[in-house]
Amino acid sequence: MPSNSPDRARWRRGCRAAVCLPALARASAALALAVGALRTPADASDEARVAPAGAGAFSAQLILVPDARQLLAQWSGTRRESIDVDTVHAVAVGAEANAFVVFGGCSPDAAGRCDVTMRLRVQRPDGKLHATTPPLEVWQYKAPPPARTLQLSVQYLKMTVEPSDAPGRYVVSAEVKDHVSGSALRLATAFTATR
Repeated sequence: MPSNSPDRARWRRGCRAAVCLPALARASAALALAVGALRTPADASDEARVAPAGAGAFSAQLILVPDARQLLAQWSGTRRESIDVDTVHAVAVGAEANAFVVFGGCSPDAAGRCDVTMRLRVQRPDGKLHATTPPLEVWQYKAPPPARTLQLSVQYLKMTVEPSDAPGRYVVSAEVKDHVSGSALRLATAFTATR
């Protein structure tokens, strides 16, 4: 059985390198969670199951990719008009899904810097809460992306399906907040854990 069932998403420009943070949590049901940090500006649009959400100029979308390192490698280097990225909707035991937020239009403060964070939640197939994160950085203390471009979140959530995890549909949701404008977006996507 393949470990991932990827779809293709069309992305525009991105670049920078990844820095992983320590494991965030390991829930008793064993879906391993880790927070990763990304140092990559990016332009993107995803075919996504959930359409991008927007509040005024601020917009965001939650995506799942099978391999954060591959995404980071694809997004590093010189500027490009577009880039193809694999997204994932089915994850076998031992494989992973990495949740990133793609956003644009954050409001700068008086010093010209954005302050955008997110909180992520993972819901099990039985509907019970599996895990939550503390506030994670989407884009803080940085200039906004150039006009009409999108950016990839600085931090992301890595989820690995463990043998003890129940098979079925896991819903990943994010509350993304632009603290300067006060805009808040609720985003969601899902993956199916398989044996």
